[in-house]
Amino acid sequence: MGTEREMKAVVCLHHIATFMSVAAGGWAVIKGTGSKVKDALAGIFLAVQLFALLKVVLETAGKREETLGDQVGRLRAKIEKTRGGRAAAEACTALMLFLSLLFKIGVPLCLLERKKC
Repeated sequence: MGTEREMKAVVCLHHIATFMSVAAGGWAVIKGTGSKVKDALAGIFLAVQLFALLKVVLETAGKREETLGDQVGRLRAKIEKTRGGRAAAEACTALMLFLSLLFKIGVPLCLLERKKC
C-alpha cells in the first residue's frame, strides 16, 4: 500500500514539474536569452516539454494505455528483483525523481542565465 502512495506522489510531482517546465521554457522563449544558440535550445526544450504536457493531459484524461505510474511500478519491481530489494528500488525512484525535477526546472534557468561582464 505504501509503494502505491509513493508512486502516486512521484507521478504527481513529475506532472507538476512538467507544467512548471512549460512555463519556464515559454518564459525563456518569450524573453529571449541573448544568444541564438540558447534561443534555439530554449525552443527545442519548450517543444519537448509541450509534448510531455500533451502526454500528461492524455494520461489524466485516461486516454493513454500505459501511464507513467505503470512504467515506474514496473521499473521498481525490476530493480527490487535484480538490485537488492525494496531499499534499492526506493532509492532509484527517488534519484529518478530528483534528476527529472532538476532537468525540467534547471534547464530553462540555465538558459536564462546571463554572463556578468
